[in-house]
Amino acid sequence: MQVRWTRLNACVRFDRFRQRRRRLAGVLALLPGLVMAAAQPSWPEKYYNPKPAEGDVIVPLPCGGAMTFRKVGVESAGLLDDLMITLGTSSESLGYAENPHHTHLAGSFSGTPNSRYFLLGKYEVSQAQYAAVMSGECRKPTMKTRLPQTQVNWFDAVEFAHRYSLWLNGEGAAALPKEDGVPGFVRLPTEDEWEYAARGGDRVSPVDFREKTPPMPEGIVRYAWSAGTASANGKAQLTGLLKPNPLGLHDMLGNVDEITLDLFRLNRLDRMHGQVGGFVIRGGNYFTSAAELRTSLRQEVPLYKNGKALRSKTTGFRVVISTPVITTPDRLQKIAGAWNGLGSVEGDEHQDENAGLKGKTFDDPVEELAAIARTVGDKDMKRRITALRDTMRATIEARNQQRDKAARESLRLGGLQCQNLQEDAIAIDFLEKVYNKCLKMRGAENKRCLAYKSRLDPEQEALEDSVGIYAESLMGTAQNYPAPVLQAQLELQIEDLKKRHFDTQIPFVNVYSKQVAEYGKDWRVRRQDWFKQCAEKR
Repeated sequence: MQVRWTRLNACVRFDRFRQRRRRLAGVLALLPGLVMAAAQPSWPEKYYNPKPAEGDVIVPLPCGGAMTFRKVGVESAGLLDDLMITLGTSSESLGYAENPHHTHLAGSFSGTPNSRYFLLGKYEVSQAQYAAVMSGECRKPTMKTRLPQTQVNWFDAVEFAHRYSLWLNGEGAAALPKEDGVPGFVRLPTEDEWEYAARGGDRVSPVDFREKTPPMPEGIVRYAWSAGTASANGKAQLTGLLKPNPLGLHDMLGNVDEITLDLFRLNRLDRMHGQVGGFVIRGGNYFTSAAELRTSLRQEVPLYKNGKALRSKTTGFRVVISTPVITTPDRLQKIAGAWNGLGSVEGDEHQDENAGLKGKTFDDPVEELAAIARTVGDKDMKRRITALRDTMRATIEARNQQRDKAARESLRLGGLQCQNLQEDAIAIDFLEKVYNKCLKMRGAENKRCLAYKSRLDPEQEALEDSVGIYAESLMGTAQNYPAPVLQAQLELQIEDLKKRHFDTQIPFVNVYSKQVAEYGKDWRVRRQDWFKQCAEKR
């Protein structure tokens, strides 16, 4: 009898043990990696960064794993500065989804004084990374689990980002990027962020940015997995096997479709239509032909089908790390100050909000309208004047942005003209030496010398014309743009040239900018001096 009771007690204890173990497993599934990560060895780099490159940002993952990100820079000098970009493509048959439209973008983290950035996954989320975050089981990674995670929908991708953010703010807090001391969080990229990065972002020229695909000097087959036996051959491929785009991002086009944060909306010419639908996938997959791969490719996928969340074997995702917009009370104050300065005439100080009109003069029409509104007793009239002031602010701000962009392009064009003058001068100098040598050896009537002369004279005349055009361009730049605007845009232009590895153009842009500044002080034309400065800048 005693033996039976002992066995029974042992069974009860074992059953309770199994219940506790199941409860513990459930907790670990909800908080993956919190306990196990510290005990697991680190993954070999080939499982999270098979193509290491300068500028990679490595962020830890549960189970001793990691994820690699790249900085995507977006020009913005101030808190309310953003970059206007044109996305989409011109196609009558696809206009409802991809028609060109203007939008604005800014980064989350502080970068250079004139640029901010967000972090975008260098590769599509792999099966190993997905399992480490979602399952709570620390399996040993293999080459097979470096395949992109598919069979996911929008809810799965959002849940992955949510769980990864929770883990990072706990176990991985030390490695999580911060802004104003506020830690970042993981989310899906917006459509604008995704397409901006897919096009090459700030690492390509404005012309290349608007092309169907980013620059692929070795042909699309070396950069993107597409349909056909010569490429993907009907199945997803390991992440990072092909070459990256100009931002260092792999597989942005082809391999698997990538889910974005935004839900689908139609394109209504220059804006998005108001109806919101299913989730959006971008970039195409391994069944998409190479001819159809493009950065503007966007498709709607229903959130549900046949009563279930819709998943597909060709759909995966990559994630972004960003921050809240209003990180601290101090940041909020700065944002409010920057907002109050939008649309004002540069150089004008804002007036006291309680100031009236008596004895006041205004250089800024926006401030004058605000002062008039404060003195008007009629509520309807006050509302109309305020609305007019806000419209004027928006118009002036748009004008300021267009002016700044034009000033920068003027500096870039002037630098190119200066560089061309140097190249022309070198060619003519060589031709003159050859001609003079011919004269010394054969005489002016020699046929070869006459041939050199017939080439030299038109070249010299063309150079004189080019110097005149250069001088007119320089004078126009000085007259059209205030010196502070040109100085600010010069800094941005130089940064842009460095990012795109056009360092040889920087000295000529600097020469042109200096000449413009000197001309703006005394308005004296120094055409030959300007030419010599360009020609001697070697």
